Amino acid sequence: MSAAGGLPRTGSALAIWPALRRSGLGPGLLMLAVVTGLNIALQPDFFSGASLSGNIATFAPTILICVAQAVIVLSRELDLSLGAGVSLINCVMASLPQDKVGGPLGVMAIAILVAILLGAVNGLLVAYAGLPSLVATFATGAIWFGLALTIMPQPGGVISDAIGDRYAGTLMGIPVPLLIIAVAMTGWAILARHRSGRRIMAVGSNPQAARDAGIPLRRTKLLAYLVAWILVALGAIAISAQTLSGDPRLGTSYTLASVAAVVIGGISLGGGRGTPWGALVGALVLGLVTNVIYFAGIASSWQEFVKGLVIVAALGFMVLEGQRRA
Repeated sequence: MSAAGGLPRTGSALAIWPALRRSGLGPGLLMLAVVTGLNIALQPDFFSGASLSGNIATFAPTILICVAQAVIVLSRELDLSLGAGVSLINCVMASLPQDKVGGPLGVMAIAILVAILLGAVNGLLVAYAGLPSLVATFATGAIWFGLALTIMPQPGGVISDAIGDRYAGTLMGIPVPLLIIAVAMTGWAILARHRSGRRIMAVGSNPQAARDAGIPLRRTKLLAYLVAWILVALGAIAISAQTLSGDPRLGTSYTLASVAAVVIGGISLGGGRGTPWGALVGALVLGLVTNVIYFAGIASSWQEFVKGLVIVAALGFMVLEGQRRA
């Protein structure tokens, strides 16, 4: 092969990093590469079928909930009630008389309907009542948590083994958790090319310009919340399929994790910049960091500390990138 023939490919390879930086994915992918390397060093069987399937099943709920937060953040809003909503959906699922609501499919359908209702409440408060999303969703999060405690004061209840078996199974040889993630991300990819998805990005990027262009801001923000909470429902179902019981505190950690994944994935908290793919990368980083802590024998009490350092590093990258752009 001639030197001249190799130059374009080298140039193309060198152009990848600037492109990733512009998209905001660069730092997150760099972190993902580092924590993946650490996992490989600590787990010789990291790429075995059993290990990969286990990680996918464990990470899937976090990925779905983090992508949900990303959709909302892209519309220039935030949702601090996601974790409490997960707990409420889980408690509803565990308290239903499953033989009277259509079996496992009926339970999952009700979970999705509950999530849509929660998303509609948040969306209406933010988009139509004009409440700041930080305040509104902090308040609704307290309400969701209170309802979860009312339904189930202590962990308990039963979720059908059939739901757990389906989640742990495969379809055409592909693990069901991976299929759920693929469907969610494909759904976003389709939406992003549709007028509604472009409107969400436009509203998040510049609300005034979007309004001047005739985009209905309120309806678009409400749509973002509804789409996000469908993803939350899938995440809650995935968690419930693993626990097979209810716990009013089950979703406590997911709100912070979702915001952290958004930051790690390079999505601007000011809206309009980034992609839910960044949240997927961020969620994988958080999950693999947890693995590193476990397999390295580090006390679990350090888990949040280490995650905090990862978030600070991601924020540092964002600040440096902002200064470079300026």
